Amino acid sequence: MKVLIVNENALVSQAMRAILESHDFEVSLSPYALHTRAEQPGIPAHARPDVALVDIRVPDSGGIEAGRRIIREHPLAKVLALTAQEDTGVLTAASQAGFHGWVLKDASVSQLVRSIRGALEGRIAQPVRGSTRRPGRLQSPAERDAALLAQHLTRREREVLGLLVEGQNSQSISHALSLSSHTVRTHIQNILTKLQVHSRFEAVSFAVRFDMTLEPARLGGGTAGGE
Repeated sequence: MKVLIVNENALVSQAMRAILESHDFEVSLSPYALHTRAEQPGIPAHARPDVALVDIRVPDSGGIEAGRRIIREHPLAKVLALTAQEDTGVLTAASQAGFHGWVLKDASVSQLVRSIRGALEGRIAQPVRGSTRRPGRLQSPAERDAALLAQHLTRREREVLGLLVEGQNSQSISHALSLSSHTVRTHIQNILTKLQVHSRFEAVSFAVRFDMTLEPARLGGGTAGGE
């Protein structure tokens, strides 16, 4: 499996390459640092990556543009945003550009490898952590708006969204809930519409950002709860 790393820090890139090569990935590095849109990184012609890790926290949206270029030149590649923090605006821009998820720079080796392998299997890459919401803290206006949107989700849609947050793809959701692939696609489209987002990545980001309480999956299907 081929991985391309596009990072403004050469030392970090070299360290990541050593780590990933020890896990049997074939790794290429972008030969130029990221600075601005006008100074785009060179993508090695021989790279043909299966997954690209792109540092998006650089000036002038250079990382987003680099990811968009990789997607254009290698449409089968899964492009993951590499970021130091969950900036909703930046991650939304990455989603709209066609990124397949994101990985935090302080992720453990096992998390990094799991994110890459999951992306290759079609799962959205995103960090999974415990809730950071403090008991009794007042909701912000954005959180109140999010809660109102989330109220429109049916029980089954919350189950499907919960599985998306866990990193499951449509096929695995279909198997886990004993639903047809068409039904799963319908639920996912309903989730996107009700949450007013445009992609699975954004839906997962929404659920993680606002710490949504999701329904545990009721394995084996059924017709109750808003099929």
